[in-house]
Amino acid sequence: MTYSRCGNAANCRATICLAAICRTHVPSGIIVGLITCRLPKLKLESTAMTSDNSIVAHKVWDLPTRLFHWSLLALIIASWWTSTENGDMDWHMRCGYAVLALLLFRLVWGVLGSTTARFSSFVSSPRAVLVYFAEMRKGAAIPHIGHNPAGGWMVLALLGLVLLISASGLFANDDMMSEGPLAHYAGKRLSDLATAWHERGFDLLLALVALHVAAILFYLFGKKENLVRPMLSGIKHLPQGAPKPSLHFGSVKLALLILGCASGAVWMLVRFA
Repeated sequence: MTYSRCGNAANCRATICLAAICRTHVPSGIIVGLITCRLPKLKLESTAMTSDNSIVAHKVWDLPTRLFHWSLLALIIASWWTSTENGDMDWHMRCGYAVLALLLFRLVWGVLGSTTARFSSFVSSPRAVLVYFAEMRKGAAIPHIGHNPAGGWMVLALLGLVLLISASGLFANDDMMSEGPLAHYAGKRLSDLATAWHERGFDLLLALVALHVAAILFYLFGKKENLVRPMLSGIKHLPQGAPKPSLHFGSVKLALLILGCASGAVWMLVRFA
């Protein structure tokens, strides 16, 4: 604990004397309480804790990016549920079309959207990822306003794999009554291959999701950094001296336009296939 200078020297001397007299008769905890009460102007500041001025709240994630994140999660869960024995393949395919529309939106939003949503802002070189891990082991990693270098590659892996699963589903079949809208263009052999990619891709997706959740828990308990809360509120708390680039936030109207175009493209693909 560090103490600021007292504004009243007389009060300081009187309190020090009082503490000395009581030292042999009063427990040390009570002495500290007397000192604190006697000196109302004495400020206690913990060097291990951050003060209000050392943590700054920044708007990091825009609303379209956050809605995309949680909508994709909900649709993936729904896609899995509808593919089980108690599910409905018609709804499974509808969920797949919605996932594909979201992915098309995200690809465009990653170019035209807000700063932290753009691929150019968080896709780093493999060397930068290795440097980030080395700094993190030393406890010297610099906080990032958006995705860190490792998190950026996880985003790419998840998006790429979900896109592969969705695209292969368009050509897949279940050897019974259901098949993707483009399965008849591929032929039985290629359709069966697409079905295998579709199923095995989901198993790999589960592994990536598990790794993603493990990383979130590591940051929460190991580094005391909550990565989920900013994706809900859009606000991230960073140290005062953390680098903060100038952020641009895309408009919601633009996001709706992109989503509408993406949804229309998927509808036309399914409708006129």
